[in-house]
Amino acid sequence: MLRLTIIRLGVCVLFAIFGQFGASWAQDSKATKSKPTRAPGFLQKLADESDTLGSKKPLINPDKLEGNRAYQAENYFFAIEHYKKALRVDKKDIQLPFLIAECYRLANEIKNADVWYARAIKAGVSNDSIHINYGTILRALERYPEAIDQYQAYLRYVPQDAYIKWLIESCKLAQSWVDRPARYTVENLVRFNTKNSEFGITPMKNNAILLSSTRPDAMGTKLYGRLGEDFSDLFESYVDGQNKWTKLRPVPGMINTLGNDATPCLTAEGNTLYFTRCNPKNGSCRIFRTTRSGPGWAEPVMVPIMSDSVDVGHPAVTVNEDKMYFVASNAEGGYGGKDIWFMNRSEDDTWEEPVNLGPTVNTERDEMFPYIHVSDTVLFFASDGHPGMGGLDIFRSVGGGSDWEQAENMRNPINSGADDFGITVNEKITSGFLASSRIDGRGSDDIYIWNFIPYRVTLSGKVYDDTTGQHIPNALVRLVLEDSSYFETKTDSMGEYYFKLREDVNYRIEASVAKENIPYQRHASPRHRLLYYETDTSFNTFLTQDDTDWNFDLPMRLVPTEEVRLSDIMYDYDKATLRPESLMALDSLINLLNKSPNISIAIHSHTDSRGSDAYNQALSQRRAQSVVDYLISKGIATQRLTAQGHGESRLINPCKDKAKCSESEHQLNRRTTFSITAIDLDRVIVKYKRVTGEETEDAEEAIYKAISEKKKLRRPGRQASR
Repeated sequence: MLRLTIIRLGVCVLFAIFGQFGASWAQDSKATKSKPTRAPGFLQKLADESDTLGSKKPLINPDKLEGNRAYQAENYFFAIEHYKKALRVDKKDIQLPFLIAECYRLANEIKNADVWYARAIKAGVSNDSIHINYGTILRALERYPEAIDQYQAYLRYVPQDAYIKWLIESCKLAQSWVDRPARYTVENLVRFNTKNSEFGITPMKNNAILLSSTRPDAMGTKLYGRLGEDFSDLFESYVDGQNKWTKLRPVPGMINTLGNDATPCLTAEGNTLYFTRCNPKNGSCRIFRTTRSGPGWAEPVMVPIMSDSVDVGHPAVTVNEDKMYFVASNAEGGYGGKDIWFMNRSEDDTWEEPVNLGPTVNTERDEMFPYIHVSDTVLFFASDGHPGMGGLDIFRSVGGGSDWEQAENMRNPINSGADDFGITVNEKITSGFLASSRIDGRGSDDIYIWNFIPYRVTLSGKVYDDTTGQHIPNALVRLVLEDSSYFETKTDSMGEYYFKLREDVNYRIEASVAKENIPYQRHASPRHRLLYYETDTSFNTFLTQDDTDWNFDLPMRLVPTEEVRLSDIMYDYDKATLRPESLMALDSLINLLNKSPNISIAIHSHTDSRGSDAYNQALSQRRAQSVVDYLISKGIATQRLTAQGHGESRLINPCKDKAKCSESEHQLNRRTTFSITAIDLDRVIVKYKRVTGEETEDAEEAIYKAISEKKKLRRPGRQASR
C-alpha cells in the first residue's frame, strides 16, 4: 500500500512480486530528484559510530543498534521490537518514535504508523522524510486535509517539488470523490479473508474461484522479519451441495512451490491457467502456463517473455487466448517502474514481440494487475502514477493494442486511500471482485466483492385528449420491452402514469382507452361515446450515466363515429363496378388501414331518392361491397371490413321523392363514405405517427385531417348532472 520508499512484498505476490526488496525512493520513481532516500541518512552513521572500538560508552544502546541493522535488512518487525526496547531504556531519544513509525509504514501497518508519526512530531522531530511519509499515511487513512498539511510542510524544505504538488492536487481530487462516491457497493468477502493477504481472485466455471493467499497453510517459507507472512500460494473453493463455499484449499497438482505463486488467470474454457511464480532464492519472477490434468494441474511451463534480467508477472489473457497482457519491471522501452505490455499469439502458437501500452496507461511509476474485459476493448489495471486516492488505485481505459484512451480512475468506493488492485469484472461490468488493503479489512490484503448500483430511471407522463387538451383518467398504459414482455398500469384521476425502468433496454410505451372509460362529459350520450386511437412512442435507456426521469405525454386522438366521405368514388350509371379513377382514390384509404392495423371500418354507400327504395337499397349494397372487395384484394383483412348499403335512407338534403332538385343536389346524396367501427385493444399496437403533408399524398392527408378536426359534440343541460 505505501509505495513511496519501497514496494512491499505482500501484493501481486505481495505488491511487487518481481521487485527488488531494497529499492530506493529514487528507483521507485523518476518523477523528481528531490525525494528523500529510503532510510534516514544518520542510521548508518549511528551504526558505524556505535561499533567504534575503545569507546567507554556506546553512542547508541544495543537494542537501537540491532533495530538499525534489522531495518537495513528490511526486517521491519524485528526492528520495531528492538526500537521499542530501546525506547524503554532511553525515553528522551526523539528519533526512536520516528524510526518505529517508518518501520510500521514499510510493513504496511498504517494505523500503527499513524500513532507513531504523530508521537514523533509531538516529540519535536521535523525533517523532510517525516512530513512526506506521514502525509502518505494520512492519505492512506483518507484524512486528506491533514495529508495536505504534511505535504505543504515538506514543501518548506523543497519548495519546487513538482511531485509533492501533484500529491496535494490528488488529495483534493480524492476528497471530492469521498464526498461524492461513485455508484458502487464494496463488501468484504469475509468467507475467504484472513489476517494474512488474500488477493488475485479469479472466477472459475461451475461456481468456483481461484485466489492467491499468504495464509499459514501455504507451502512457502516464512517471512517473519519483513511482513510476518508466508510466501503466497494459489487456493481454490467451490460451492457445495448446500450452496455454501467450501473451505479454501491449495490447488491440486504441480502449481504451488516454496516461492511465491500468485495472480492466476484462467482462459475462457477454464482448462488453461497462467500465473506468476517467483524464485524464493533470487526473487526473480516469470509467467507460467499449465493445463488441467485429471483433478489437478500439470507441471507448469514458463512462457518466454523478454530477457531473464526483466521480471514479468500478472498475466491477463483474452477470451480466445490470442493476446496476453502482462507487467514488466523496468523493461527497456518502458516509461519507468512497472509497465503493462501486451503480445499477440502467432499462428504457430508462439508469442510475438511485446508492445508497450503507451503513456495513456503507463507512467513513470507503477502500473500493475491488468484485467482485460471479454470484449478485449476495456482494460482495468492498478496504478500509483495516475491521480488517485492513495497507494494503488484501480483504473479503466478503452481501446485496443497499443492505442488506449486516457486512464480513468474508478473512484471511491472502488478505490480507497490504501492499495486497491486486482479487479475482475463480469460481462456487463456491473459486478466482480477486487483486492484492497483498506483499513476496514481483516488482514493485510482482503478480497472484496463489488456491485454497480443501478441508476434510478423512471418514466412518467400524462395521457390527454389531443384536441381538447383534457387529461384522460383510466387509460391503459403499457410498457413493452424488446422481448414483448410488458408492464401495465392505468392513469390516475389526473391522467398521469408512472413506471420504474432498467438501464440498457429498448422500450415502447403504449396508451389505449376502452370505450367505457372515455369520460361521459365529452360526448353527446353513452350511445355515441367515441373511441380513441391508441398511441405509442419508443425510446431506450442505453448510455444512461446518471439518475434519469423520462417524461412522455401521450396524446390520444378521438376516432370519429360519423362517416368520412371518400371523394372521387365513381360508378357507371346503374352499375356497382368501380371506375379506374375510384381505385386511385381508394389507395389513400388503404394507406390509412395499413398504418392503423388495429381498426375496423364500415364502407357506406348511399343513393339519391330517384328510383324505388328497394332498388336503391340493393344497388347501394352492391356498391359498398365492391369497395370492400377491392380493399380485400389489396391485402386488407376481411374481418376488418363491413359493407353497408343505405339506399336513399340517409339523404343529406331535402331532395326526397318528388322534390324538385338540381342534378348537383342529387349528386350530394350519391356518396361513398367510411366510418371506424372498432379498435381491437388486444392487438399489438403498431407505432403511431402523426402524418404530415410531406409524408403522405394529399388524399390521405385529407382523411387524417377530417379525423383530427372533428368538432367536439356538446350535450347541454345534462352534462353537469352526471
